[in-house]
Amino acid sequence: MNDLLFARSQMAISLAFHIIFAVVGIGMPALMVIAEWRWLRTRDPMLLELAKRWANGTAILFAVGAVSGTVLSFELGLLYWPSRWCSCCGDSC
Repeated sequence: MNDLLFARSQMAISLAFHIIFAVVGIGMPALMVIAEWRWLRTRDPMLLELAKRWANGTAILFAVGAVSGTVLSFELGLLYWPSRWCSCCGDSC
């Protein structure tokens, strides 16, 4: 396996790792709103506790997703664009 293929495979793994956090990070706030809305209607303390725990979990998922997204931006800048610019300019990178 050459270096470029290995680096792009590593980026694919990073993207697969990051997309899980992105999807869950988008879905969890909706679930928290539903749990709090149901708590407001029923006053069931379990629903409020559920929403609070989900808020803590969402904060952790957001932090991990932000770090993995930062790694992806560096990988994208270092792996994808140089090959595009080099082929555009006629330089072999």
